[in-house]
Amino acid sequence: MEKETFEIHELGKLALELAEKIGVDQAILQVNRSKRRQIRFAKSQIVVSKQWWDYSLGVFLVKDKKLLGTAIKNLQSREAIEKAFDEFKSLLNVMKPNQDFHGIADGPFSYPTVESLYDKKVAALGEEAVELVGTAIQAAKEKGAPMSAGVLYFGENQQYLLTNTNIEGEYQTTAIEFSIRSFVDSHSSGQSVAVGRRFDSVNFEKVGEEAAEIATKSVKAKKGESGVYSAILSPIVAADIIAATARAANPFSIEAGFSWLKDKLGQQIAAECYTIKDNGIYPNGLGSAPFDEEGVPHQETTLIEQGVLKSLIHNTSTARKYGTKSTGNAGLVSPENTNIVFQPGDYSFDELLAEAPSPAIYVTSNWYTRFTSYIEGIFSTIPRDGMFLIKNGEIAEPIRELRISDKMLDLMKNTIALSKEVRQIRWWEVEVPTFVPHVLIKDVHFTTGTK
Repeated sequence: MEKETFEIHELGKLALELAEKIGVDQAILQVNRSKRRQIRFAKSQIVVSKQWWDYSLGVFLVKDKKLLGTAIKNLQSREAIEKAFDEFKSLLNVMKPNQDFHGIADGPFSYPTVESLYDKKVAALGEEAVELVGTAIQAAKEKGAPMSAGVLYFGENQQYLLTNTNIEGEYQTTAIEFSIRSFVDSHSSGQSVAVGRRFDSVNFEKVGEEAAEIATKSVKAKKGESGVYSAILSPIVAADIIAATARAANPFSIEAGFSWLKDKLGQQIAAECYTIKDNGIYPNGLGSAPFDEEGVPHQETTLIEQGVLKSLIHNTSTARKYGTKSTGNAGLVSPENTNIVFQPGDYSFDELLAEAPSPAIYVTSNWYTRFTSYIEGIFSTIPRDGMFLIKNGEIAEPIRELRISDKMLDLMKNTIALSKEVRQIRWWEVEVPTFVPHVLIKDVHFTTGTK
């Protein structure tokens, strides 16, 4: 990495000294140092290969319930950092208090050991990554999809956190994320995603083959008919629209009117096959780390147990407001999920196909999920890439030009079964790392355009 003016611990302690000097009540200082690499490809050719370093100081300050959160990038001299804190003092003097803020955590804490946070193979990965991407592209070609597009991200990160409430901690992580979309023609495509913290999280050949297999099966797709179908949702789709209910188990979202879970604690909101947790210490999880953004230890929190909404996620402020304890999910402004983890089901994929009540559709990917009512959980999303009718327990002819238009809790309650295989998903439609199976649901509403 590039040489920095300040060593990571020195910078954190300097920032804490300056925060106390300007008289704040509470302060969280996060020093972040990372190296990231991106390889982007289109039409089966590498079009972007770049690497960048980041060395920044995250600052969260509280004075008389006035909150200031920002990041300092200019870390070349003590004078520049002192000037920034002088500006923070001036801003805090003119800001309005946030009466709904109830403080940050008091330490000290001991932190759990989290498995598979850092992999030297990912950290050492260099130009050979281009060859790995080429392996996926070639695998797709050999399976019958001559054109592929997508992106590979990988890199390492070091974080050091310090507060004036007796909290100090640090950790290192790596991450590798690969998404490929392969094409036979403009209407016949397939997507596959593989992510994790370990190098072996991504089998490039397998991912390319998966995308191509969907693409080749979707050739000559016909326009589907609107109606009510059973649906098997792939992990890519389920991570977006089924895991949305777990993401909605957030007091900030409920208060802001962006959740369909208001007054639902303790109620049966889903089929009994659903047990879903927020787990910030899950091995190989892209959201895993020893602690959250205010230094509270990450933990496992059961959100939904056998279909019953058991808990919301909390940071220290929301926990104090609701008379409970932090779940280790700060977000300083609002609670944030770590990893969403579904308990596996009992079915193989072939068994889900056999169990699907007719008529049935298999949806492999989706995008542009939009809500017409967050309070009621009314949404629509557009399937893309391969989508197939299921007949006699098998994937049959491909279809296209349908949209899923439904209610979130109806999908949860109408779920029939989950697959045994659980896959970690994150890509630009799914920001929270989600370990999710295939999902079989009855009575899903599909619509189509009128033209």
